[in-house]
Amino acid sequence: MEDLRQTATTLLGRADVSLIDLWISYWNHGGRCHPFEFDAFIHGILVARWFDTKALASALEELSLDAAS
Repeated sequence: MEDLRQTATTLLGRADVSLIDLWISYWNHGGRCHPFEFDAFIHGILVARWFDTKALASALEELSLDAAS
């Protein structure tokens, strides 16, 4: 799970990806956290449920592919 957080933090460090962009993609992939909970998870304050980590992994993959092209 730490790898997902690190990947998210790295992706958010880019100028063209914001937290809300990542959250929208995560939500579209079935994530269920409120944006504030999502932010807390990304920064290691809250623990996410397994289905939220799956949605985050899908969102990160999608945004990483978009950034690469």
